[in-house]
Amino acid sequence: MSRHWSDLFDGISYGLILFIFGNYSHTLSWITVAAFYPSLFGYALIAELPFTKTSLPNIKNWPKGMWAVFITAVAIILVFAGYHIYLGYLLPMPFVIYYVSCLSIPAIILASSFLLSKEVNQNWCRTKLYSWKTRNTNKNATQQQQEQADEGTTLLPVAATPQGVHNPYTRQVAIHLHHWQIFYVLAFFTRFDHPVSQVGAGIVLACYMEGICAYGYDRLVNDG
Repeated sequence: MSRHWSDLFDGISYGLILFIFGNYSHTLSWITVAAFYPSLFGYALIAELPFTKTSLPNIKNWPKGMWAVFITAVAIILVFAGYHIYLGYLLPMPFVIYYVSCLSIPAIILASSFLLSKEVNQNWCRTKLYSWKTRNTNKNATQQQQEQADEGTTLLPVAATPQGVHNPYTRQVAIHLHHWQIFYVLAFFTRFDHPVSQVGAGIVLACYMEGICAYGYDRLVNDG
């Protein structure tokens, strides 16, 4: 029950953000609603096919049927994306520049999640800092020994470098990109008062909603 309660309030929060910043207060129409319901049931039927019951992290083991569905979906998304960029181009500059540049926001979020995973799973930042400090310490010690040797003075013992670096992380994390996250992001870009864009909005909202109904608001970064 607590999971459903959390999903309910997540849905309200995500929906409010999308409605405001996705320009749906100006573009939502009957066309979007008409495209939503067939897409919702259509996507749900496709997701129940035997060869589509898999996930993105298992991409290396996808059957051919899943690859066919995936390639078809990517092609449709690219066609809609190209037309939406064209719609943005028709508006006064520099709208299309801002429009395309907004793709950097989800890209940065995704990149930061992978960096977080690398840091937690491999202790990456501390290892790099440790290697850099060790290299500088060894370099300074070598220079000191060389200077003392040139001056004919007695070599002072060099403190031993501690082996290894402390890892404060006791658990690992895993990255799992869910389809509700992909289509939720795409929904921000179907923001034009044009029938094609409104149909696209209905499709991506349906795919987003199917993911929520089937799995809930699963996270991008998960404890391993």
